[in-house]
This record gives sequence, structure tokens and C-alpha cells, in this order.
Amino acid sequence: MQRPVITIPSGFLREINCDWDIDWRGQSLGDNNAGISQTVYNAFPRWTGAPSLFLEGKAIAQWRAIRAQAQGRIGIYRMRMCDPAGFSLWDTGVEVPETGISYATGRPFSTGYGFEYVPTCSAKKSASAGATEIRIENAAAVPVPGQIMSHNYWPFAVTYVTSVSAGVYDLGVQMPLRAAIAAGDVIKLQGEGLFEASEEGMGRPGYDVSIVSRPQLSFREVLSR
Repeated sequence: MQRPVITIPSGFLREINCDWDIDWRGQSLGDNNAGISQTVYNAFPRWTGAPSLFLEGKAIAQWRAIRAQAQGRIGIYRMRMCDPAGFSLWDTGVEVPETGISYATGRPFSTGYGFEYVPTCSAKKSASAGATEIRIENAAAVPVPGQIMSHNYWPFAVTYVTSVSAGVYDLGVQMPLRAAIAAGDVIKLQGEGLFEASEEGMGRPGYDVSIVSRPQLSFREVLSR
């Protein structure tokens, strides 16, 4: 079955809490006779998150339409992982108007909106799947430990940042890379991933006379692609 992929607009979701984390998927086997705890890891780790949103007015209806496209747990949500403690657009020092970035001539699209600003860096050298360190250059902002970044919709967390030369940095990453990175590849400074709903009724946008909704979401990363 071909699963529909729904892109959630980055400026649409106003998250009022963020809790993205890696689920290492370990299962405890309890303690042995020596009092040593045992844990087995028999599945691939993945990112999970349960952000809550603030929606009002027409945004509630728009979210209802997005959920309808996803058809419960069938669809895949393509979305940015909002994490202002690790990274925000303000860190780049670039001021982007709400209408986006226009063409060099100053003209926007026919809709009146311009391009979306996506802060990135590039891979200085290639790295294979399973690597725990990458080298980057041309970063719109210097990464910081704990920041969530991504390559080709595979997110990872930065564990350390080491300056190599002007504008070039070595980054420790966890979880280890799930896909190879080639020299020159674009790496996004704000993590993006592919997620599915953890439960069928996730994000139901109930509201009262104020027409304000605070749905609770629950995502888990899609690993089979």
C-alpha cells in the first residue's frame, strides 16, 4: 500500500511544548543473580515526540484537513522538528518577512509569497551509514551540542562541535547516521523527519465557544521507506 505523505507547513503549527527524543527501544530483562541489570536492544532506534499545539480560528479547520489526508495512522507526516532550545531561525541573524524571500528582482510568486528560508550547511566530506561524526562547512549558524539536524529526512542530534578551520566543523552525531552522506550534500540545521501518528485519534482538534484548540500530538518516526 502506498502511504500518502502530508507536508505540515513549518509556519502553521504553533507548538507550546516540545519534547523530541530518541527512543532507543531497549527492553529490560530484569536483574540477574549478581544484581546486574540486563537490557536487550532488538529493534532500530527512532525519534518520537508528543508536542502540543495552539490553534485558533481557521487554523483548526486546516489542521482537521491535514488529519483527514493522513487517514489516521496510514499517512506519513513530513515535518520540521521544532526545538528552539537547540536552534531557531533567529540564530542565523537573517530576518525573513512573513511572506518569505522574494526573487532577486524583488518579485514574489503569483500567490504573493516568496521562497521559504531553510537554514542549511553542507557536508565537507562524505560519511557512511553508521558514522558518529560528520564534517560540515558553510553553515548559516554554528551548530551547538544538543541541536537536532537532519539529512534527507533522517534526523540526528549533535553531541559535540569541534572547530577544524574557518567555517569548518566536526560534529558528533547520535543516533549514528542511518544513510550515507556525500561530500557537498545539503544538511538542514533544523531537523526534518517523516513521522506517523502513534494512535488513531491523535490530534483531534476539539474546541469551545472561544474557537481555540490545544490538541496533543504523538508521533513516531517512520523507518521503512
